[in-house]
Amino acid sequence: MNVDELAAKYGLTNEWIEESAAAYERGDYPHEDGQVYSGSHLDAVGKKRVTVVYPCEKVQRANRIAKSRGVKPSEIYRDALAEYLDKYETVASR
Repeated sequence: MNVDELAAKYGLTNEWIEESAAAYERGDYPHEDGQVYSGSHLDAVGKKRVTVVYPCEKVQRANRIAKSRGVKPSEIYRDALAEYLDKYETVASR
């Protein structure tokens, strides 16, 4: 389904889209918490997505550990980074 078909299916017009966008851009779009966020949704919750390239064998090792622990691989990477940062901050504060 292309954009025009989708708009027709749901009755969306260019005018309605522009009007909705204008309210959001002005900051008076009705949100539950009254705030308008810009940028990534992760920024609004205090998180940031990063991309890191690892050698395949290390990724496979991390995947095996995650599977054995019953967690997602991303948790392994988060734990490893947290441990590294804690260790680095301890060394740096000496």
